[in-house]
Amino acid sequence: MEVSMSVIDTLWVVTAAALVFFMQAGFSLLESGLTRSKNSINVAIKNLTDLGVSIICYWLFGFALMFGVSRFGLLGSSGFLFSANGAMWPAAFFLFQAMFCSTAATIVSGAVAERMRYISYIASTVLLAALIYPVLGHWVWGSGLIGGSGGWLEALGFVDFAGSTVVHSTGGWIALAALLIIGPRRGRFTETGSRRIPGSNIPMAVVGVMILWFGWFGFNGGSTLGMTPDVPQILVNTAIAAAAGMVGALIIGWPLSGHPDVGFVLNGSLAGLVGITAAAPFVVEWQAAVIGVIGGAVMLLSSWGLERARIDDAVDAVPVHLIAGIWGTLAVGVFGQLDLIGTGLSRWDQVRVQGLGIGVIGVWAFFVPLLLLWLLNRAMPLRVTEEQELSGLNVAEHGASTESWDLLQVMEQHRHSGDLSQRVPVEPFTEVGAIAGQYNAVLDSLNENVVAKSEYLTILDNVSDGLFLIDSQMRIAPSYSRTVESLLDTAVPAGDSLVSLLSRLLPERKLRSVQEFLLLCFEDKVDHRTVMKLNPLQQEEFFYDKGEGSLVSRHLQWSFTRVLDTLDSRPRLMVLVRDVTEQVQLGEQMEQQRRESAGEMELLYRILHIDPGMLREFIDGVEQNIAAINQELESGAAGNRLDLLFSLAHRIKGDAALLGLDFIAERAHELEEELAGLQARAQVRNEDFLPLTIAVSRLASMAAKARGVTRRLSNFQRSFAAQDNSDRAFIEAAVRRTVDRVAQDSGKQVELSVSIDAAGLPDRLGRSVRDALVQLVRNAVVHGIELPEQRQLAGKPAAGQLQVRVYNETVGQQVLLCVVVRDDGAGLDLERLKQQAVRSGRYSSRDAERWTPEDVARLIFAGGVSTADRASLHAGRGVGMSIVGTAVRQQQGRISVLYQPGVYTEFTLRFPADRAVKAPEISGAPAAEQAALV
Repeated sequence: MEVSMSVIDTLWVVTAAALVFFMQAGFSLLESGLTRSKNSINVAIKNLTDLGVSIICYWLFGFALMFGVSRFGLLGSSGFLFSANGAMWPAAFFLFQAMFCSTAATIVSGAVAERMRYISYIASTVLLAALIYPVLGHWVWGSGLIGGSGGWLEALGFVDFAGSTVVHSTGGWIALAALLIIGPRRGRFTETGSRRIPGSNIPMAVVGVMILWFGWFGFNGGSTLGMTPDVPQILVNTAIAAAAGMVGALIIGWPLSGHPDVGFVLNGSLAGLVGITAAAPFVVEWQAAVIGVIGGAVMLLSSWGLERARIDDAVDAVPVHLIAGIWGTLAVGVFGQLDLIGTGLSRWDQVRVQGLGIGVIGVWAFFVPLLLLWLLNRAMPLRVTEEQELSGLNVAEHGASTESWDLLQVMEQHRHSGDLSQRVPVEPFTEVGAIAGQYNAVLDSLNENVVAKSEYLTILDNVSDGLFLIDSQMRIAPSYSRTVESLLDTAVPAGDSLVSLLSRLLPERKLRSVQEFLLLCFEDKVDHRTVMKLNPLQQEEFFYDKGEGSLVSRHLQWSFTRVLDTLDSRPRLMVLVRDVTEQVQLGEQMEQQRRESAGEMELLYRILHIDPGMLREFIDGVEQNIAAINQELESGAAGNRLDLLFSLAHRIKGDAALLGLDFIAERAHELEEELAGLQARAQVRNEDFLPLTIAVSRLASMAAKARGVTRRLSNFQRSFAAQDNSDRAFIEAAVRRTVDRVAQDSGKQVELSVSIDAAGLPDRLGRSVRDALVQLVRNAVVHGIELPEQRQLAGKPAAGQLQVRVYNETVGQQVLLCVVVRDDGAGLDLERLKQQAVRSGRYSSRDAERWTPEDVARLIFAGGVSTADRASLHAGRGVGMSIVGTAVRQQQGRISVLYQPGVYTEFTLRFPADRAVKAPEISGAPAAEQAALV
């Protein structure tokens, strides 16, 4: 039987309509696979619903508005409640176009999945099928059924063969409008970034894409509206573009993300299909491949753009359908063969008309739905509640349940109630049923161990020491002795990091050493006993803030033992924390008593050899300086006057060293150490002065004991009054004592010669001369004279030469007291002095560039600048020479410095005096450099 051509054409269009219908199944599988199972029923019902609702709306209104008699090229005006009246071709044509309308509607479903109310989605489908899609469809395809001029875009030459823009971009525009109103899913975006919400069944999504690819042959092939010779070429182009989109997205996305993301493969294929839809009959194979690759690329870029904009598209419907659809429509003008397009336009004019159509359709398909959905949202919220979203739309919207949901509900009840007696219903021969059976088995096993666990927890609750386990991530195990919380004075959340817990109690440097030690404990190749010797918390003092400035100290002893978990063979550390505060305090008390006894014995010994007057003067000076320090601390301004506190402490240390009272000098040095710690801090708080206050208190206690011993021995000491205790003898003895002690502690050899004219020492200058000499000779031994091995390498004797002179000289009518200290050491290192000055932070590099040698030499007497590598009992604070400068200024004197690198350094102090005494001669090389300082 011979079949007419019209029958063949009709058969092809009906077949193509069936293929497009089958695409609904592909969309449903794709969306279900890429979303969570708790919404799978909602996804399936939506895809079925939008198919039925869109067909009804299209039959009632849409088909007439799209293909009825045109009114001004804007919309159709005939054919409402479409009826084919038994005619074969109109019925086939309506069926094919209704499937296209359903396709546009279902695009919205994937974008808004997992959070849009079912009734709201139906409303959006009605809006698309009854108004948005038919009107713009008329603009482009209005002449498709009855001929005539059709729509106004069609008349201008706009071409969209199978609907890259008319179908796909339209669905994408409406989806974008809905996404902006309803917002992202809960948990999709965080304050710092975003996280992917995994799909429930990726293989199902892959099958969905395959079905869509298959259905697309009807989508594009059927758009010829007949079995024409162009159909095979259209199908080939469709297949090539889909494959190229997939491969292009994979090649581009893989190196950027570091792995072959499943989304690249799925959506790359769809983007290629959407891209070729507008140009399928107008290009050749290689052009179809280029269109597909670019479609995959723009899909990836727009997907990342949406994520940056914090727009949550559940299945990337907007990048696939809207963005790739725009590209595919432009590709008609860029790649399409003009003779096949048949509009009579030049290539540039065709591209321009394509862009115009994209823009106009975008305005209509985005802003009108945006307005209408916004108004609808005001009257009836488009989005489900947070509780409904968390429970899933299967239950919240449809009252439907799944085996997975039932299992999760029982597990949730177990989590909240703690009652594990209820068992999960087991559905045999299903995967979830198998999981439920295993879960019930776990519950049985847990019940069997309830008694054992209870006994274990009872033991932990009654252990007097802190006991807990940590894993290799430093996380604390859920079960631990409650003593831990009382020892650390804080709650210990299960799973919290031990390092995080200790960060509130330990300084940063100590915390780093603890963290490194714990990491080393988990190294299998390192001997555990060796590692334990490095334990930085063998005994550590912790301070707890009890509020209102109250601090409590507690000494804790920590031990760590490596154990192996019997379940997963992973190493753990068992941590034992013990409070040893009483033992430590007892030990400290015993040590304090021992030191006090030794100090009192040394004090007694020293006092017996010191002139009572000098000793009383020293104690008076110590107490005055301590009073000045306390006054600064009480004023609250000590943080801004640390230099003054440094000077007072250094003066006490210098006077104590001069008298040989080392135990007091050591206490003053401890005070300097606390001050140095405060200076190193960027910001000083009131509580930071607590250790400083303790150091001052210890120093004051030692001074009080010295005064007490002095009073008790005052009668005995009168027997020493006949000895030579003049200023001259006392100063000379103090200088020799200082040089001997500093040289011994520094590992140096020093030969000292002293020449002091007692007659040239007025009473008002005795203290200033004594202070200056002590600081100068200490400076000479520490900084000037080299170590014996260094001197021998330089061709010098192993023992350094130190000369001290005190005499009078007359300059004009003025009598001056001269104090000279000269050493044959390394001389001044001006460059190092300059570097240390900049490093101290008191001066800038720009200041240093302008300094003359005289300016640099002046820095010796500036507070806080020292050339010592580290601070010690005798040097390193940059305070001693500052005291010299202060003493000279107070007496209106002058200082001069002569030096020659590698040969000598000579300091000369000149004070106004009463009478002149001839100065003894002293030998020395002429100065290579000289700095005179006022």
